[in-house]
Amino acid sequence: MRVYSSGPPSIYLRHAFLHQDRLIRCFLGALEAVPLPSLPRMLLAEGFQRMLEGDAPQRELRELFEDAEVECRKTLLQMGVNEDGRRAHHDPRDREAWHAVTHDPLRRLLAYELHAACSYYARLMAVSSNPYVSAAVGVRTIIASDVRTDNFLVKMTLKFDRHPRNVETGERLGEAMPLVVEELMKELLLLERDAFGCFRFDPRGDNHHLVHSLKLADMTKTPQSYSIMLDPLMKRYANYCIERKEVHKGRWNQYKVHCGPEDHRIDQVLPPFESVVAKDPITGGALNMIVHYDEPICLRHKQSSREEKGNFGHTEVFELAIEQKNRTFWERHFLDR
Repeated sequence: MRVYSSGPPSIYLRHAFLHQDRLIRCFLGALEAVPLPSLPRMLLAEGFQRMLEGDAPQRELRELFEDAEVECRKTLLQMGVNEDGRRAHHDPRDREAWHAVTHDPLRRLLAYELHAACSYYARLMAVSSNPYVSAAVGVRTIIASDVRTDNFLVKMTLKFDRHPRNVETGERLGEAMPLVVEELMKELLLLERDAFGCFRFDPRGDNHHLVHSLKLADMTKTPQSYSIMLDPLMKRYANYCIERKEVHKGRWNQYKVHCGPEDHRIDQVLPPFESVVAKDPITGGALNMIVHYDEPICLRHKQSSREEKGNFGHTEVFELAIEQKNRTFWERHFLDR
């Protein structure tokens, strides 16, 4: 959700959430259900509830969101322990959740998502004429840098990439994929779709990524590497379109891969956008807002001039040779040169 209006963000965000109160239940319900330590979750919920009440100044809200962000960093870095090397948790569930961040890849990714949410609202509360720019930069930095370079998550992603597959159909071969790897890849795909939308193939760190640390350039070199794009999980959750046609007298296949359209509305009852009028508590007049429910969290970054003017997403174009099994060794040796 993105709100365009004048005045402090704490005011127009409050009216936007109160206008569609189902979003409040979704936000607080997600914080209550996620299996992470309670302190950063409760700090974020406290700042959100105070924003809805409208009594606290924006600087206090920002302080709460920043405190929640710091606690998320401590959880990810395993900081804030006592002399014995352990953190004092009165609740055993908190103790288990704090330690699970280091050995459960899905919990670790959820901790990064909570960190991104705290960072997003902390930067929205800043004094700026366009707070969404800094908020989007913060979320993009966490996803494109912290999450993408996390060694624990990279190992899980490479395990998914290296799993043997049928070259033609993408069906998995051999042993079953570990469930934790499947759940992690599903959450990574949904995270990047929510954050970047149909523009998630835009360059991040000077590379185009299929998902997480898997570069599009590496996935399109050989039929074996391309088979990951035919994986059942990728077909179900990646939401990209593949166009194929034969070129070079039928000896090669040309592929065009681009992201499909996204629907970012949490609830299908919500319209794509709407105009909301509320009372401005500062001036006493009317506060006009345009609320977009169908926009990704992050703004576009480093797109080409053609993509920017036409609002096009990146399209990856590559070619792969067609294997003809009925040819002899000498035919393949001389004709493929």
